[in-house]
Order: sequence, then C-alpha cells, then structure tokens
Amino acid sequence: MGESGNSKTQQLLQQGLDHYGAGEIAEAFRAWREVLKHDPGNAEAVDYLESADRRSSRNLPSSERMPDAARGFVFEAQRLLDHDDFEGAFDLLRSGAESQESNLGLEAMLELVRSGLFRQYRARMGDLDSVPTLCKDPGDVTKFNLPADAGFMLSLMDGSTSLADLISLSGMDAFAALRIVQQLLDAEIVGLSA
Repeated sequence: MGESGNSKTQQLLQQGLDHYGAGEIAEAFRAWREVLKHDPGNAEAVDYLESADRRSSRNLPSSERMPDAARGFVFEAQRLLDHDDFEGAFDLLRSGAESQESNLGLEAMLELVRSGLFRQYRARMGDLDSVPTLCKDPGDVTKFNLPADAGFMLSLMDGSTSLADLISLSGMDAFAALRIVQQLLDAEIVGLSA
C-alpha cells in the first residue's frame, strides 16, 4: 500500500474512533469496513470492529478473533455501557488490559471508553479556568479514606488554582487528573467556582 493509501487508512481508522466515541456506531462501522475494502485483513480495523460489536467476530477467521478472556471483558464492558455505566466499563477494561496479554481489541475498547469519559468530564466541568474549592471541613475529609492520588490532588487545591493549572501541577495526564476531580465532585468533597 502506498503512502497516500496508508494515510487514507489511518484517517479512516481515526474517523471510526471519533464516531464511536461520539456514540455514532453505524458511522464507525462504515469507516472501519471501508478500511477493510482497501486493506483486507487490516489488524486495527478488525480489532476495532470486534471490540465495537462482538458479533462481528463470527465472520472473521479464527486467527483474527479476540481471545475468549479478552472478549469476555469487552462483552461485559459493552453491557455496562448499554446501561450508561462508563466508569464501571473503564475500570473493567483497565483491569482486563492489566491482566491479559496485550490485545488490540481490548485496548481499543479501553481507549474508546476513556475518550468518552474524558468528553463527559470536560462537559460536566466546563471551563478549565474554574477553581475547585473544598466543600467539607478538612477534618471530615479524612473520613472518606481517599486513595493517595485523590489526597495528592486535594493537597494542590488552594481555592485559587484553576483546573488547568491543577492538571499541570499534578504531573498526571489530563484524563487521570479530571477523573479524580470528577470523583471528588461526585462525593461533594469539592465544588467548582468561576
């Protein structure tokens, strides 16, 4: 396949991921199937199709199918997603990715859920210039038995540091930092002010 063909393939793969992350499943399938028209057997497209719809694996040769254990994680994650439990699906897929040999389908599904969650966090939090502030008495916060990363994030919240600056100061990637902030918001430990 030539350079322009490879570029077109990468573009279609990314379009499929973008559509899938936006919940536009049919459009994602069209993009990934288009890749297979031009590049039959493209491993990425095959794995994306499998992770997006476990039924697609029935039409694939056994050598290209997702291992049963990985398929189980993806199937259960899809069930959670059908019930709008993106957090549960993310945790499940992450544990599956950590416990399995590397599987592109499982990892692709994990990245799709991660990107969907990131968009949800950004939509809920709005402007990253917002400032997280403590809503609880500092003594009450210890009753929550927070994980170390949440405690660290709380230690950075001084009532004047914006979300954007907190992400930078934390040294975490934006997804991990916003996930912790969202969990603190959900627990009503912190609030956001403009």
